[in-house]
Amino acid sequence: MRFRVLGTVRAYGEDGSPIALSERRRALLAALLARAGQVVPADRLTDLLWPESPPADPAGSLHSQMSRLRRALPGVRIDTAPPGYLLRIDADEIDSGRFDRLVTAARDRADAGDLLAEALDLWQGPAYAEFADTEIARLEAIRLEEARLHTAEAWHRALLAAGQPDRALPELEAFVAAHPLREQARDTLMRTLYALGRHADALECYRQYADRLADELGLEPSAAIQATRLHVLRQQLPGAAPPVAPLSALQARYLAVPGGRTIAAASLGDGPPLIALPGWVSSIDVVASGRDPRSSLLQRLVGHAAVTVYDRYGTGLSRGPTGSLRTDAGLATSVAELAVVAEQAGARVNLLAVSEAGPVAVALAAARPDLVERLIFFGTYASGPATFRRPELNNALVTMVRAHWGLGSKLFAGLFRPDATDDAARHLAEVLRDSADREVAAEYLAAAYDIDVSDQLSRVRQPALVLHYRGDRVIPFAGARQLAAGLPDARLIALDGPYHLPDVADLDRVVAAIDGFLREGTISPGPEG
Repeated sequence: MRFRVLGTVRAYGEDGSPIALSERRRALLAALLARAGQVVPADRLTDLLWPESPPADPAGSLHSQMSRLRRALPGVRIDTAPPGYLLRIDADEIDSGRFDRLVTAARDRADAGDLLAEALDLWQGPAYAEFADTEIARLEAIRLEEARLHTAEAWHRALLAAGQPDRALPELEAFVAAHPLREQARDTLMRTLYALGRHADALECYRQYADRLADELGLEPSAAIQATRLHVLRQQLPGAAPPVAPLSALQARYLAVPGGRTIAAASLGDGPPLIALPGWVSSIDVVASGRDPRSSLLQRLVGHAAVTVYDRYGTGLSRGPTGSLRTDAGLATSVAELAVVAEQAGARVNLLAVSEAGPVAVALAAARPDLVERLIFFGTYASGPATFRRPELNNALVTMVRAHWGLGSKLFAGLFRPDATDDAARHLAEVLRDSADREVAAEYLAAAYDIDVSDQLSRVRQPALVLHYRGDRVIPFAGARQLAAGLPDARLIALDGPYHLPDVADLDRVVAAIDGFLREGTISPGPEG
């Protein structure tokens, strides 16, 4: 028996003929397929089948529906396994399993293009179709959709590498038009146009991307695709795209931190030493790829300072064997990690604390003035309880991230860029999910809401620069006021806009302020909050 979820959910008999199922039993099948090999709780299945008016005997009614589904699918094992039901199925019996197998098999294969094309041909519509938004199937549908997009990009790269740019172009242009913010696809399109002799079109493709990236994400193109543009201008671009280098020019090294753990750090640039603290969750390779909301700022700062980035334990390249924290996510642990990174510099360092990193920078500056020269705060705070004043909302957000990381990441993406398009929100959500798993993200988020270093502000004697958007919806502007009022030597620059992190339109001003602050102790003129 075969099952399809890459499109409308369907079951097929051994002879390939479709098996007729009622809408309710198709919903039941979709839920079991989405969690194949796992026990699906009966109460969640009941909520799925009768969302508004459950039957008088929910358990009996669900058992009846399950019995009918079993009769319709002879030979398929649907076991009763407290507290619910378990579908036992071989991966090749479901088209999503065959898709995953083909994509895995294509890695490092000479015939990768053919295998990837076969995988993509399995798709006949959105994964799980009308059931994609149900609670049980939603996360699997999101996973499959992201896998489809990555596979499509890999297929186009394979065609270009095989010397078939003419075959790749029509579908690649359509893909980029549908997903205009996916940089790998854009880079491949530029290379494909170049290989076909259309150099001007390749440059126009870059210009459109740069404009869209600025408008929708407030970012600049990454150094990698900027290099592609430069090669096109010089007519020195090879026809095939090189392998994706996850760390680009950043070379990760591992540092031992208290507790017998290690964290990844990487440095780039020349000038005053500047440590860019991770915010909520981060990943060095995501930052280096230009996808992180901080990437454009850090890329610019590399021209003015020796920038060091690191991944706090459990995130990015600092993930443990299972990706989980297995340790305290609180202030002391984070400060200890930062101290180790600072000690490696061999001189007093400057700290750039963005988003949730403010309290960690304050605590280290207060406790270890021998390590810290100056502080720069962007979109951050000192006291969680005084900044995030709705504990019930905070708890709900932590619960959502822990239970539904796909939905939680999209929600926060919308807060980062309130005017973001669906594609922009998807981009930002993927950045968060690529940086940490749900448990780690939830633990660090909960710690961010509770942390409070306001009593340490008066002990920080180093000069501080505080920048913050007045309309920030992730960390309210009140956080900037806390820092500016409590730090003995601080100046506040208020930026107009609803953003959380630097928008491309403000990068010149922000970088000039930071550069002047680092090098001369002066700040370029700007309005104060």
